Amino acid sequence: MSSIAIIQTAFIGDVILATPLFEAAHISQPDDTVVAIVRKGCENIIENNPYVDEIVVWDKRGADSGMKGIQRIRNRLKALSVETVLIPHRSARTACTAFLSGAKKRIGFNKGGGAIFHTSKIPYRMGIHEVERNLMLAEAAGWKTDGLKPSIFPDDFDRRRIDSITGALGKYCVLAPGSVWKTKQWPVESFTEVGNLFAYKGMTIIVSGGKDDKRICEILTAGIPGAVNTCGVMSLRQSAELYRRSEFVLTGDTAPQHIAAAMGTWVFSLFGPTIRDFGFWPYSEKGIVIEENVECRPCGKHGHDNCPIKTHICMRNITCSKVIDIIGKKLEL
Repeated sequence: MSSIAIIQTAFIGDVILATPLFEAAHISQPDDTVVAIVRKGCENIIENNPYVDEIVVWDKRGADSGMKGIQRIRNRLKALSVETVLIPHRSARTACTAFLSGAKKRIGFNKGGGAIFHTSKIPYRMGIHEVERNLMLAEAAGWKTDGLKPSIFPDDFDRRRIDSITGALGKYCVLAPGSVWKTKQWPVESFTEVGNLFAYKGMTIIVSGGKDDKRICEILTAGIPGAVNTCGVMSLRQSAELYRRSEFVLTGDTAPQHIAAAMGTWVFSLFGPTIRDFGFWPYSEKGIVIEENVECRPCGKHGHDNCPIKTHICMRNITCSKVIDIIGKKLEL
């Protein structure tokens, strides 16, 4: 039996946006083993995915750093008899590893350092969503792609965990203020003002984030009476179930927007240093981007630790009143 590998070793959100590729592979090549290769820390989001037969974790910044990681992943691909590799991650290391594995078909984008290693180079189009770009790789493999969207599959344990937290809360919304890139963060005082408004309306505020968001989540929770801080105490799938049950999620251009969109929840995403044309807005009819047009946008494809012009106006110019008005009108709150 041959295998298909999809390699996406970027961030959590990128893995979520690659999940339609697993389904496309499973539907179109039902006799093949579908292998997902993801960065350490992202594996939980695709566990329980019925379209994935095996997960290989690539600890790029730890045990699998450097050539030893390339060799281990290459050997794993060989052992699994992988013949087709889809490479949505525009990484020279990823593409080189697929090449060294001997896989006959290596399909990736024509943009990025790894394109030289692909057997099929697909144009990387701006202005469309990353999900649609990824599905172009599947189409190049001859797979069916109609109607495919990102998906996450919490299990009974995840649901019971969220029951234990939200059972007595009534209606709640989720505020996820953190980001790997500091310039993507809306000021915490703005999150606090919005949170207090919805708390006044009788809604419980749940603050969400990963372990690296601990400080900003503590500040936000302390500023809103009755707020519940879940930062760092949930798995990714548990966060997905938490978001699914919420009235809405308010966050930035970061992983929580993609988790919420995949779960069919209203999500309001605050965009500053990045723009929609990059293709990473919440992929859902219930996904709303809130932004202000300022001349310095975009300032990079990801964002920065510090604002290049030291003003952070792209985020600071998004007013609380604008955010409250947009959410209120959409949800009739």
